[in-house]
Amino acid sequence: MERKRPKQLYFKMFRTYTAVIFCIVAALTVYFTFDARRRLLESNRQETERIHAEALGYIEEIGRAADYIHKDLYRSPSELNDLLEYFRLEPEDYQEYTLERYSASNDLVYKGIFRFVNETFEANRRLEKIEMISYETSGMTECYPEKSIYPDKDGRPRLYQIQNGGFCRVGELVFLKEIRNPDTMKPVGCMLFTFEAEEALREIQSANALVGMAVRYKDGEVIYGEPDTAEFGFPAGQKQYFSCMDSAGEYQVCTFMDERQAAKLPAIRFLLIMAAGMLACAAGILAINFYVKRFTGRVNLILEAMDEVTTGDFQVRLNVRKKEDELDMIAGNFNGMCERLELYIEKSYLAEIERKNAQMQALQSQINPHFLYNTLEAIRMKAICNGDKEVGRMLYSMVVLFRSQLKEADVITLGQELDYCKQYLELFEYRYQGCFRSKVECPVELLPLPVIKFVLQPIIENYFIHGIERDRSDNMVHIRAGREGDTLYLYVEDNGRGMEEEELEKKNRELRENAWAKKDNGSIGIHNVNRRVRAACGENYGITLKNVKPKGLLVILAMGIKEEEHEESDVGRG
Repeated sequence: MERKRPKQLYFKMFRTYTAVIFCIVAALTVYFTFDARRRLLESNRQETERIHAEALGYIEEIGRAADYIHKDLYRSPSELNDLLEYFRLEPEDYQEYTLERYSASNDLVYKGIFRFVNETFEANRRLEKIEMISYETSGMTECYPEKSIYPDKDGRPRLYQIQNGGFCRVGELVFLKEIRNPDTMKPVGCMLFTFEAEEALREIQSANALVGMAVRYKDGEVIYGEPDTAEFGFPAGQKQYFSCMDSAGEYQVCTFMDERQAAKLPAIRFLLIMAAGMLACAAGILAINFYVKRFTGRVNLILEAMDEVTTGDFQVRLNVRKKEDELDMIAGNFNGMCERLELYIEKSYLAEIERKNAQMQALQSQINPHFLYNTLEAIRMKAICNGDKEVGRMLYSMVVLFRSQLKEADVITLGQELDYCKQYLELFEYRYQGCFRSKVECPVELLPLPVIKFVLQPIIENYFIHGIERDRSDNMVHIRAGREGDTLYLYVEDNGRGMEEEELEKKNRELRENAWAKKDNGSIGIHNVNRRVRAACGENYGITLKNVKPKGLLVILAMGIKEEEHEESDVGRG
């Protein structure tokens, strides 16, 4: 099947990722638009509540001022008594009463109700008018700032308004305070305090053009706001409107706002959101173009390398980055495959050549090992006849070692392995007489356990190459065995040169990783034993090196125990 061009992968990925980016940016633009509308609506709602609270506070403050004036009148007995007489007497009689009272007092100023009214105007700049109406005479007096007083008016129409409602006026806050005789507690008249409301409420409302406001008296009379607006705004619960309604004494305050208008984004803000979305989309497309080109470029390199391999060139290699993504894994596996193919071809070729050479060598030298054993045995007997027993023992140990190397099976008992070690150590005890000794310890129950042949001899040989110090007379090698569960531990401990900590760490790391030993590092035998043990017993077994205090090296060899297999092999041999 013909391979698709890499550009097809590029266009497919570019279209897919661009569509995903477009959908994400569109969703985010819609989200931010709705979120901005929600925040704007919430801000306008809070502004409506603030304006509502400010208007309500203004009316409550005016109501407290009216209450204070009323209570202050009762705290002034002279002004209160003068007011009671004013309500009871006709105008001529009241004038006569005030003259007689002023003559009888020592005060320079007459403390009457009109003095109290003038002081009240001076103390309350927002107070526009005070009305005093007598229930007995139905007379009414209107008082204004700057000592403007209009007495002897007919108060019956005003009393009718008070009794039947409708005494408030648009743009004014009117508070009715009844006056009672302190002695009889009977009402004798009333006072109406009129405060300015239109200008103050309009100033409060002007903080937000979207907020509407209406204020009415408890009987329904509107004192601020258009009547139709007030009736429209007061009923709460309409879905498109947000409203607040509370009472401040005898007045009701309602602020409201059209939520559709309040949530409408300004054009400049909407355009900014759209522009941000377009910029994000453009940036995303550029990033996608860069990423897809880079990705398809790496895929193209892999395809080109595969084409070169099909021509028989196994030297081709791909660069592997440190990030190690899937393409890097493919490149790494590709490189490994090329290396293995090249090595396999080379090994197959060399193996065939070596097989031919081995056949030639086998034909040219057919030496019988028994000739070597018989010759060594003849030399040993000659040495014994000449009285040189040490040479005889050395030759005997050598014959035993050679025989075991060629004739014994690959798996022997621990007892046999330790015997070979003793023979090997005896040769070196003859060689280093007076400066070396050895010791082998093993519990009797461990002697029949199966072990791989010659796992200890390379370790001991390594000591004689690198660890022994010939200028000392106390060189010592101690071999011992132990068991923990299904693991057999063989310990080879010496008091020789030991190893530097850094070198010891490196050596243990190589043993754990089961790395191949270099020929010039002086420990090929230990590496070979480690590989043999791990191959036979598993990755959890092998050799570990430790330094011994004050001086020396401890080699720990861990092997798995398979007693059943050994017993079966013994039975088979029997």
